[in-house]
Formats: sequence, C-alpha cells, structure tokens
Amino acid sequence: MLFQSKINYPKKSSIITQITLWYSSFIFILVIGVLIGSFFISKSIAENKSEKNLEAKAVQMSQALAKGHRYEAFEDGIFYSVYDQNGKVIYSGFPKGFKKDLDHQHKHKKKLSLFSMENRTFQYVDIPISGKNQWLRAIRTVDRLDKQLTELLFSLGIVLPLMLIIITVGGYLILKRAFRPIQEITETAQFITQNEDYTKRIITKNNENELTELAAVINTMLASIESSFVREKQFNNDVSHELRTPVTVILSESEYGKNYAENLIEAKESFEVIHRQSLSMKKLVEQLLELTKAENPLSIQLEPLNFSIMMKQLVSDSSRLLDNTPIHLDSQIEDDLWIIGQQTLLKRLFDNLFSNAIKFTNNHISISLRQSDNQIVFSIKDNGLGISVDDQSKIWNRFYQVDSARTKDSQSGIGLGLSLVKQIATIHRAKIWVDSKPDDGSQFTLTFPKLKKD
Repeated sequence: MLFQSKINYPKKSSIITQITLWYSSFIFILVIGVLIGSFFISKSIAENKSEKNLEAKAVQMSQALAKGHRYEAFEDGIFYSVYDQNGKVIYSGFPKGFKKDLDHQHKHKKKLSLFSMENRTFQYVDIPISGKNQWLRAIRTVDRLDKQLTELLFSLGIVLPLMLIIITVGGYLILKRAFRPIQEITETAQFITQNEDYTKRIITKNNENELTELAAVINTMLASIESSFVREKQFNNDVSHELRTPVTVILSESEYGKNYAENLIEAKESFEVIHRQSLSMKKLVEQLLELTKAENPLSIQLEPLNFSIMMKQLVSDSSRLLDNTPIHLDSQIEDDLWIIGQQTLLKRLFDNLFSNAIKFTNNHISISLRQSDNQIVFSIKDNGLGISVDDQSKIWNRFYQVDSARTKDSQSGIGLGLSLVKQIATIHRAKIWVDSKPDDGSQFTLTFPKLKKD
C-alpha cells in the first residue's frame, strides 16, 4: 500500500473555533470601548448643557426678582439663595450638603463653579440682581450624572454577556457554513487516503470564491496523481505480463545449457536463445519507458518546429535502410510548414510508422507532407497485404499484434509501436487514422494544427 489505511491527525482546536474567538473578543472589546467612549462624550455634552441651563435659569430668576416678583427657593431642580453685598444670606434655599458661607462670586459675574462635599458635587453660579445691592446664587447637584454612569455600567454588565453569546454563536454558525468546502476537502482527502481511490473528486458549488479555487486546484492535483498512479500500475502490469515468457525461456535455456548440453554447439544454441530473449526484454523495457513518459504531457516541452526540414532529414536518413532491398521509396514534402511540437517524440513517431511500413510492404512506400487549410497533413503508405477491418480498431492497443503470417518478418515485434504513435499524436493535438483494405496496403494519416508564422 502506498499509504496507511488510516491516519490519526493530531487533535487541535478547529480554525472555525479560533476565528470565532478572535472576532468575538475583538467585537466585545470594540463594543465596550464604543459604549464607554459614548458615555463620557454624552456626559460631557450633558454637563455642558446643564451648565448653560443653570446660567439661563439664574439669569431668568435674577430678572424676575429685580422686577419685584415672588421669591422661589426651589424650582426646576435648582436651589436659589439671595445674598446682600456683604455675603449675608437674605433668602435661603440650599441643597443638603452645600456650604452656605462660600465666598460669593458676584464681582466676576456669571462665573460657574463646582463644589464637592460629603461625596456630593454641586454646580453653582452667582448672578447680580439688577437695581439692588444683592446677588443671586443658583445651585444644582450633579450627582445625578454619576448615578446615570453607575446605572449604565450595571446595564452593560447584564447586556454585554448576552450580546457576546449571541455574537459568538451566530458567528460560529456562519463560519461553519462558510468553511463547509474545507470540511469537504478534508473528508475527500481522508477517503482517498483510506481507500486509495484516486478517482474521487471534491464537489464544487457554482459560486466562485477562494475556497472554490482551492478545491479546483486540489482536483487538478488529484487528477495528476491518479494519472501517475494509473501509469505506474499499467507499467508494472505490462512489464510483469510481457517479461514472463522471455524470463521463462531464459531460465529454461540456461538450465539446459548448464545441465543437459552435450557439447559446445548445443550450449551455444542455448546462449543464442538467451541473447535474443535478453535483447527483446531490453527493447520492451525501453519502449514501455518511452510510452510511460509520453503519457505524461506535463513533462514535455513543445516549441515551434519547421516540420518540412525535419521530415526531409528523416526521409533522407531512413532511405538508407532500404539499400540492398527491393523496396522503393518516394516522398512529396512541401516547404516551410510549421507546427508546435517536440522533435525527439516526432522522430520516434516517424521511425515507428516507417518501420511498420517496411515490415508490411511488398515493394513500395510513399511519404507525403502537405498543407490543407489550417492543417498540416502527414501520411505514409505501403502496398502490403493491408489490415483487416477487425484489426484496424485494435492496432492502437498495447501489445496487440496483427497476424504474423501477414508480415514478411516472423519477428513482428512486441506491439507497442503504434500505441506509442497514438500517444505522441495526442500530445501534439494531432488526429490519426488508418485507411486499409486487405491486399491493397495501408495508409496512416496524421493532421497537425498549423503554426502561422508572422
């Protein structure tokens, strides 16, 4: 197994819980700060308003007394006292705890003062009475504002914990819903790990956000892992399957050569068999590695390529293989045809198709490279016995081989050439097909997207 069947993750507080605590604490502190700040601002405004109201009421009362109106010792929460010019009380009205013989401030006119005694605070203002040698003192207690602060703090002590609970629970539920995709990602990863099922994918919703993008990236990664796993599994299966026979032959021949060969000639025959089988195994492994690499397009870099020049060189080099053979080769290659490709892979594609043509042809092979609309068309044709309709749909499969009786060579190969050709064509976004009739030869055709040169 590639992974443990079960993973025990360390227990940690969830990110939802952490975020909930963070923002709840922040909001709690922010609310307290705002409320306390608001209270002191309100208190300052209330005190300023109270001072102006006290002065206005004192002026109003002094004007009334100047006109001979009746004296009121208490009115609208304000105490009034009248002093003569020497500071002697003529009419009294004092709140409890206020000092009666405070120096009068009538010389300064409307000067607002504060006086505290016995844990009580008072505002008072001295106003001259017009036309008389008297002055008026207006007094108001300010303890009420402190009482309001106490009441507010008490209310906050009850309301704020309730607010915090509501904010915390509501935020947790919202975050839990918002982080549901992360939970799905975690569950999917655990399922894949425990079951080794790399086909599983994270289900994404229609709404586009960062978590959706994360899920898409992880799905892409899972697809890549699945592809790698499938390739590895396929490679292992192919190798184990195809090497079984040659390994058996090698063991058998080596045992015969070691224990039963009566002379050097018989032993040499066994060594020749072992040598042929070893070469076959080497070729098999090399082609399987090439095929596996071709099945991983991410590792392949494609670049602009003059396909015409490349094909002319390949045809020229390959024609030497036909020396001293009855096979005739002709080619028609148009100039300056460009594609996006990888030269090494395309050479392998050509070599496999050309080797296949040599294997099956009677005496003639034709190669063509031309432009058709926005496509580059490559074809290679032989005049051999052709491929049956049943075989045409199977020739692209790994290790599939046509009937060896239809070839000129009993050593028909290991059946990987066309499978590799198909894969290389896919990498280059090329379409490939075969046209063949029994006794009328076969033509393999590929169409590549044309690269427009400025």
